[in-house]
Amino acid sequence: MEQAFEDLNDWLMTSEMPFGKKQVLKAAINLFSKQGYDGTSTAQIAEASGMSQATIFKYYKSKEDLLLVILKPLIEHLLPVYGKEFAKKLSQQDQNLANMIHFIVQDRYSFLVQNKDAVMILISQLLINQQIKDNVLQKIVDVKDIFEQNIWLPLKKTGELRDDLDVTGFLRIVVSQIIFYFIQTQRISTADEKTIQIGLKQIEVSILRAIEK
Repeated sequence: MEQAFEDLNDWLMTSEMPFGKKQVLKAAINLFSKQGYDGTSTAQIAEASGMSQATIFKYYKSKEDLLLVILKPLIEHLLPVYGKEFAKKLSQQDQNLANMIHFIVQDRYSFLVQNKDAVMILISQLLINQQIKDNVLQKIVDVKDIFEQNIWLPLKKTGELRDDLDVTGFLRIVVSQIIFYFIQTQRISTADEKTIQIGLKQIEVSILRAIEK
């Protein structure tokens, strides 16, 4: 059974790829997140990875190809449907809307933080890179039925959701708040764990107000 993707660094460490390829990926992730994709050259990636540019192009056709390899596993697991692990954990919550939203907010915020460098690259590229945007939209289409079965239906079974709320509306409300808070806490300002948890609780309350009857 496919395991749920949780941490990009773990994926790099456990994946069966040549050492040089891993070093290039790690260096690219670090540089893209700090300098931006357009502000990073393959020469800088080569220097940071300890590999030659020839080695980079041995594994990747172009800098854009390297970007896609970095973001693909993240895009694959933005919506937590793989291996039904997320759905299993969700089903273990007390079956009321507040507890389920608490779990979703905590789980997805944790996922973003665990992969914060790659997430910041993805967010920046979604604004300017049509291919990345198309990949994300296609992935949402691909997993829509699975998401509805494993996550949306359990939420509806609580009987607490607004009757006029659909899956798209739900995702818009939840995703926008979690991502904005992630950017705020990870890039705009620093916060300790206690302050972060207070903020997440406020997000849960805000989401509930928007989606419950």
